[in-house]
Amino acid sequence: MYVYVYDLRVAQPPVFCIYYECRLKACATPTENKEEKALALQIAASTFNSLPATGLRPNSITYTSMIHALKNLMEDPLERTQAITGIFQQCCKDGCINQSMMNILAKVTTEEQFKSITGYPSDKKNINELPSAWSRRASEAD
Repeated sequence: MYVYVYDLRVAQPPVFCIYYECRLKACATPTENKEEKALALQIAASTFNSLPATGLRPNSITYTSMIHALKNLMEDPLERTQAITGIFQQCCKDGCINQSMMNILAKVTTEEQFKSITGYPSDKKNINELPSAWSRRASEAD
């Protein structure tokens, strides 16, 4: 893992603060306690949604961690699928889809959900078969 220093005065490629990544991953840790799940989901959503205000942009790891948090913390399957769909669509828009994201999405969804979310069957999860705009900012090093 890398720790980046973000200088708002210099135009640089988007960078990521490891604090946010670790916080999202910690929230994604499964628990059976409903109160703990609700609190962890609230913290994950707050963390994810606060990134723009800090001047940071989510990267592939951020999006993948958020997908894990949604999968582990949201009880209602319909709400979970809608939330994962929203995160995936934002990830596509930001060009942060990498192979890891596609593999994880295939693991946390049914084949029907995967096709509904991506517009492609689950056997088309190879990023080389998807629109290049989806992965323009992504790297496997994220």
